[in-house]
Amino acid sequence: MKIKKLVAIDLLPSERRAKEMGFPYFPVQEFISYCARGDVDIIEIICTLQLRVPEDDTVEALAQARQQFEKKRYALEMCGVRVIECPSKRSQSAPSGFKQSDDQRLMIRTLALSMKLRPDFVILVASDGDYTPMVEALRDEGIRTEVVSSIPLLANDLRRHAVKVVDLDEVLEGIQARHRANDAVTIPDSEERRV
Repeated sequence: MKIKKLVAIDLLPSERRAKEMGFPYFPVQEFISYCARGDVDIIEIICTLQLRVPEDDTVEALAQARQQFEKKRYALEMCGVRVIECPSKRSQSAPSGFKQSDDQRLMIRTLALSMKLRPDFVILVASDGDYTPMVEALRDEGIRTEVVSSIPLLANDLRRHAVKVVDLDEVLEGIQARHRANDAVTIPDSEERRV
């Protein structure tokens, strides 16, 4: 019998870390392949996607922000991801100048889908300690959580309540290594001789 897993991705910090490691974006398809190794059935993939506040309130800037959002939503949906729209708003108190509600929206959707679909595991790609109450609630329901995070960024509470912690950096390095190996294999013989 296959192990059922639901994947929940807090996209903004995950993508930031992937870009720091040289990716142009968070490699969703490769990450899902990593999660589906062995006797695993990925029953749902959800992730947050910010609808950014444009630099100004002109119609053109608003349209451009929406167009960028829709392009990214389409790309994620083509990978089988259910996108959670997270509108941003300007905020004087936030360090970035913007405030969004991705954590809360991801927690609500993860809990709702987990109660409906009853996975064996939730794979949570996040670092923030705000997710700890959700992990505790899932555990009370018999649903275990594997947290995938860059270890130096992982909140202690979240680490303590997870059944398993996977280093996101190691996963991304493994994906990069496979990319390099595939690139080396696909060089035609005539090209290889010239190098």
